[in-house]
Amino acid sequence: MRTRTRRTRIRLIAWLSCLACVAAVLGIGGAASATGAGPAASAKPAATTPSCQVVYTVTNDWGTGFGISISITNNGPALTSWTLSYSYAGSQQLQQGWSATWSQTGPQVTATNASWNGNLATGASTQIGGNFTNSGTNTAPTVFSLNGTTCNGAAPDPAGADGVHHQPDRR
Repeated sequence: MRTRTRRTRIRLIAWLSCLACVAAVLGIGGAASATGAGPAASAKPAATTPSCQVVYTVTNDWGTGFGISISITNNGPALTSWTLSYSYAGSQQLQQGWSATWSQTGPQVTATNASWNGNLATGASTQIGGNFTNSGTNTAPTVFSLNGTTCNGAAPDPAGADGVHHQPDRR
């Protein structure tokens, strides 16, 4: 009888050990979930959306000048006013802009909301545009900031090699 009891005990311990391993892998019950250890604690955080997304598109290029359209999307808290800033690397000079108050100092361009498009709710967007002169290479800007916060995060350039941001395909 002693041997039978001992075998039963060994089987019970083996079965409980196996059950504990399964629970640890699943992250349920026991010390693993109480201490935060296990799969849930080691999972990578979800990718965060940048607080703003800017899409810069050259709409026309006539050699000595060009037109642009810029789409600004607010992914952060609602805004009651905004200022977009970016810089050109070449000789691009602002001639006129619309749907914002535009200015340029050296390579730095700023566009501040118009009275009618300053409110941008979370997820809302607005379109602005302008005409510029240039001589030489017309390299598109790559860094944009909205109210001092860098936009676009690590979003890939949907245009590829030409360096111009285009509207993403929304099919």
